[in-house]
Amino acid sequence: MENSVEKAQDALENLIKLHYDRIQGYEHALEDTKDADLKALFSHNADQSRQFRAELSAEMDKYGGEVPKDNKFLGDIHKAWMDFKAAITNKDRESVLSSCEFGEQTILGAYDDVLKYDEDDVQIPTSLRTLLQNQHTVIKSAYSQISLLHAQAD
Repeated sequence: MENSVEKAQDALENLIKLHYDRIQGYEHALEDTKDADLKALFSHNADQSRQFRAELSAEMDKYGGEVPKDNKFLGDIHKAWMDFKAAITNKDRESVLSSCEFGEQTILGAYDDVLKYDEDDVQIPTSLRTLLQNQHTVIKSAYSQISLLHAQAD
């Protein structure tokens, strides 16, 4: 049976890897757009993930786990998806925002899974839950902004 420390380590490992992926996704999106407003937003969101990854890595150290160095496999999948999508859509504003929206949905879903409350399940420690809820709120805001821009680009 998994205890709260093991659950925290598993959750942190997954979220750290997803932040590597989110950073890569926004770096590719930066290459795929010429729009100054999107470049600023994508750069901000990538920096946000760097900060969150550092916070999560510090928590992983606190819980005695090993911090993953990268998320090369999932990053390659995301890059291939964005490259494919860009090839068939000419890297227009709508398609770049669509790819970013997909990425935001993915990371939000991971946070939702960790934060959901199930009485029969082992819970993560309260201090970690608070950090993750704060990060979730910020990422949800980023998602809303991307989603709004995507709807306007249609």
